[in-house]
Amino acid sequence: MRHLTLHGFTLIELMIVVVIVGILAAIAYPGYTKYMQQTRRSDAQIALTNAAVQQEKFYSDCGTYATTLEGARLCATGVLGLAPATPILSPNLDYEITLVTPTSSAGVCPITSCFTLQANPNGAGVTGRQRNNGRLRITSTGVKTWDRANTNTPNATTHGPYTNRWTDK
Repeated sequence: MRHLTLHGFTLIELMIVVVIVGILAAIAYPGYTKYMQQTRRSDAQIALTNAAVQQEKFYSDCGTYATTLEGARLCATGVLGLAPATPILSPNLDYEITLVTPTSSAGVCPITSCFTLQANPNGAGVTGRQRNNGRLRITSTGVKTWDRANTNTPNATTHGPYTNRWTDK
């Protein structure tokens, strides 16, 4: 009598593997998405820092801060020249970089004497992957803020040794 030997997996074995893979994915995915948000936020921080450096260079060359980010760089008209046209986006296209116009409240310096740059994840032309992840700002005095709740009232971050830094800590 010949013995028939079957090779392969049973349905139960395959279902166990599918359940194990599902559990691992459920654990790993939230950590992965948080990591990707932090990476994209870092990209915006670099773009803001580079724009702030360009503003300081403009101030050194022209004696005033630029009032416009886009267009051909020109001292007479106050154009910084970061990009040829709007919107100005972070390198991975997740944040729109803008120059925040000071409001007319007491103690606010004119835009030619100081500046505030903002990276907005809900701005024009962005990918939407960072939607409602908070606006990042940097000022001419180096103050860095992160408006995590998108309330348009950013506060300087204070986290022990991480004072005045963009951080999740």
